[in-house]
Amino acid sequence: MPMPVYNEEEVDQNNRLICDKMRYNRRALAVEHQQLVGNLIDEQKTVYEKIITAVNENEGEFFFLYDFGGTGKTFIWNTLSTAIRSKGEIVLTVASSGIASLLLPGGRTTHSRFVIPLNIIEDSTCNIKQGTPLANLIIKTKLIIWDEAPMMHRYCFETLDKSLRDILSFKDSSNSQRPSGGETVVFGGDFRKILPVIPKGTRQNIVNATLNSSYLWSHCQLLQLTKNMRLQGTAIDPDLDELRDFANWILAVGDGRIGSSVDGIEKVPIPKDLLINESIHPISSIVERA
Repeated sequence: MPMPVYNEEEVDQNNRLICDKMRYNRRALAVEHQQLVGNLIDEQKTVYEKIITAVNENEGEFFFLYDFGGTGKTFIWNTLSTAIRSKGEIVLTVASSGIASLLLPGGRTTHSRFVIPLNIIEDSTCNIKQGTPLANLIIKTKLIIWDEAPMMHRYCFETLDKSLRDILSFKDSSNSQRPSGGETVVFGGDFRKILPVIPKGTRQNIVNATLNSSYLWSHCQLLQLTKNMRLQGTAIDPDLDELRDFANWILAVGDGRIGSSVDGIEKVPIPKDLLINESIHPISSIVERA
């Protein structure tokens, strides 16, 4: 049978999901976007321009933004969102956890937005059918931002990839052969943080479940933020040196440059100034020290 031809003009104008994602003050967003772009440092601007170029040219690129705390990743998400929404276009901002989604403009959890199954397996697909309001929303989307990606099982990304290929092939049959159906997608996060939780899993099981073990990883362009913006203050701050030392220690732990292996268990020494050595009521002591 002949394939149906997708006509963007025929998308249901009463689609509540699409209306919700386009219900923005475009003029106010344009002003905010100019302010945000003006505050980007060179490293952030390079990342921003690479992603926004892919969006504007409909290249269907795959990116992973690798960062650590304080480098301005959320600031870039906000800048990208205002840039796209100020033009009356749609960007879907999602995160792997509910708390992380609250930091994103219009953010939702990935499971909520894309109806990803909770008990996921290798052959799972999102519960999204052709012609539904959610499917039409995805068709009109210019960019998907997925924050805190490393903590999710790779099957979640592959499930979304299969579903996007199916949905977007209705618009263009060649999209069924393109990663994420030709949609521009940006993942973000830090592999030093929590990786997918595999009950009773070995190190090999955990590594095999991560995003960079997926077939999608070979399509990802790796972008990186390295400058901690929290340490860039020019004013004299008595706590700045202490904050810098702590940030460097956290990075060293994450990179495996501190600690030793004892009987196959990694031991990391904790600085004495972070310890509460004497305490009758531990919880009260932690609250008082916070």
